[in-house]
Amino acid sequence: MSHVIIRGNNGRRHEIDFDNAEITVEVYANEENVELVIEALDEGHPSEKKRFALVNIPRPAFDKAMAEMARSKGTALKAVD
Repeated sequence: MSHVIIRGNNGRRHEIDFDNAEITVEVYANEENVELVIEALDEGHPSEKKRFALVNIPRPAFDKAMAEMARSKGTALKAVD
């Protein structure tokens, strides 16, 4: 079951639960940011009601997390600025 949970600046928790829906993940990267676009392929929902998450990560934090994961041979991943 795929899901995304974030906590905003106001402390509120926001969750996107994709249940068992098929999802697509697109990754866009430049020198400053890595952007993940995760979207449920809900055929029955209108486009304005589709479940999706857009995650924008500073490139240095993403690179550091990937390097740590590679060194730890695939164990838990934690990004640190």
